[in-house]
Amino acid sequence: MKKRDEIKVVVIGSSDVGKTTLMESLIGNIGKVEHRGITTAIDYGSLTVNGRKIHFFGTPGQKRFEFMRDLTLKGTTLALVVLDASKGITEEDIEIIKSLESKNIPYGIFINKTDIKKIELDEISKYFSPKFVIEGSALKKIGLNEILNHLLNDHF
Repeated sequence: MKKRDEIKVVVIGSSDVGKTTLMESLIGNIGKVEHRGITTAIDYGSLTVNGRKIHFFGTPGQKRFEFMRDLTLKGTTLALVVLDASKGITEEDIEIIKSLESKNIPYGIFINKTDIKKIELDEISKYFSPKFVIEGSALKKIGLNEILNHLLNDHF
């Protein structure tokens, strides 16, 4: 299978899990729209690694913005689901992932804030079937190279 020259990644997850921080740590300055610390529109940024362009679209986490998530997922290469280790796996996390699975959208999971608290990886495999699971910290930039390696080397 030929690797794509351009990769569309939708960063998705419930509210306040670190999606915007992850995008800023990966890309640097992104076009973000926030109101009182809450993302209210689609964030965007891109970077080129080894001649391949990766487009990142960050979605709002609040349930009322679910329609934006659904629109952004159209034509995506991969959804990157961000979970917050300090919260554990929430009902909203399960709902988001089940929605991706029902639409046959490939996804990976980034477990954020593992510098604060660990999450049992068995919990992930109990509920989900992601392409990959990476533990790390968006704020401390832990696990970011692993994300890029999966995006560049896995076949979606």
